[in-house]
Amino acid sequence: MALPCDRPAAVVNLQQWLYLELREAMLCGRLSAGSKLPGSRSLAAHLGLARGTVQAAYQQLLSEGYVVSQTGSGTRVCVELPDAKLRAFSQQRRDGVQVPVRRTPPVTDWMERLKAATPEFVRREVAPGLRPFFPMRGDVHSFPIDLWRKLHIQQMRSSKVQTLLDYDPAGLPSLRGAIAEYLGSARGVRVSADQIVVLSSVQQGIDLCLRLLARPGGTVWMEDPGYPMVRQLMTVAGCKVVDVPVDQQGMRVEQGIQAAPQAELVYVTPSRQMPTGHELSPARRLALLRWASACGAYVIEDDYDSEFRFIAKPIPALRAMAGTDDSVILAGTFSKLLFPSARLAYLALPPHLVDMFTRAVALTSRHPNSLSQAVLAAFFDHGHFERHVRRMRKLYSLRAEALSCAAQQYWQGLIEVPEIRAGLDIACSLLGGSESEACRRIEEANVDVMPLARFYQAPVSTGFLLGFAPYEERSIFDAALAVRNALA
Repeated sequence: MALPCDRPAAVVNLQQWLYLELREAMLCGRLSAGSKLPGSRSLAAHLGLARGTVQAAYQQLLSEGYVVSQTGSGTRVCVELPDAKLRAFSQQRRDGVQVPVRRTPPVTDWMERLKAATPEFVRREVAPGLRPFFPMRGDVHSFPIDLWRKLHIQQMRSSKVQTLLDYDPAGLPSLRGAIAEYLGSARGVRVSADQIVVLSSVQQGIDLCLRLLARPGGTVWMEDPGYPMVRQLMTVAGCKVVDVPVDQQGMRVEQGIQAAPQAELVYVTPSRQMPTGHELSPARRLALLRWASACGAYVIEDDYDSEFRFIAKPIPALRAMAGTDDSVILAGTFSKLLFPSARLAYLALPPHLVDMFTRAVALTSRHPNSLSQAVLAAFFDHGHFERHVRRMRKLYSLRAEALSCAAQQYWQGLIEVPEIRAGLDIACSLLGGSESEACRRIEEANVDVMPLARFYQAPVSTGFLLGFAPYEERSIFDAALAVRNALA
């Protein structure tokens, strides 16, 4: 008999069980197309079910297009079932074949560029904790999470229920005002709240810049070495990427002008170059701005790790220099200042770009989480943000000193660690041997490092990017000893 004969032995949802049994019988052909199903009363009596259970299963099959029901002709199996792929898969299962039918996606230009830009992409599981010396991370354990929770609860009061509604795509007005005020006091950047657009990440901001300000096939400058994901975004956008070398004075602007004088967009990390840590010299800053003004190019200033400077106050942003209102777009993130899952960043835009960028945000992502924006705005308003940054700057300075001392003690002749002036990590040189072999040995010693070759396009001397900010002094010394033993 094509219909189920007995009730299931296990305790299950009987309506769902009957629905699945009947659907499987249709897909596998045991209930042929056009065949009539028994009435709900008779099937209920046959299976010992309540009639309402059978009626509910029939109704679900009817709503999904597996059966049709007409007065006078009863309930019948549809001539053509709604999911041919599922039917084919069920037939294959019945024949002992376990490979499902899969649809091949169309190959678009964007997909081809995405594959070319991310050839080694792997979805990695998030580790429960960080091991020294994994870079580009702050210390989330030192974040005042109880205070953040308190501010979050305050925003959830019934008197502030409007926080749960949609907001301006450019961001919560109170947060934009707080960011503008902070940029003025800490980075020397004079912008109004109207020039701030709040985003989920700096990468989102760079993606929008490439979409709006660089034509497909247009030329863009990229630092070499530089942040790999920015290069990938440029490639996916269909831009012609010109690699501009970096030395101890930052991007070599004169070489960029020589190689691509008509570039449309420049990506630069002037306050602390990623990954070398050097600052863009005053002469090169001026040369970059003069060139951008003369040829109509835009400069994306990624304010990377600028807040954590240990030897002096943070240097002013490139956007703070006179005459930059029309050419420099300042990008900043709170993921390293607070915690990665905050997912809040911003762009400080020239006035004539604000409307277009706001339209783009409204169309592509609507706006970042309004509740998180409100909590961060309160974090600013009560002075917690500046106190947190000052406290973390002092803590990271002590850990940078610990890494320098550990390197002096354990890494003589193996790894050269330069003076750590700022940031969450430091680029170090391997003094002998193969970078890949050294990384393999260090990983076997349960220590994480990031090879510098990942950031370079041109040939480069071997080395690592080592993080120190999230790790206590004892952990830094223990890991340094493990590295020494692995490389000795």
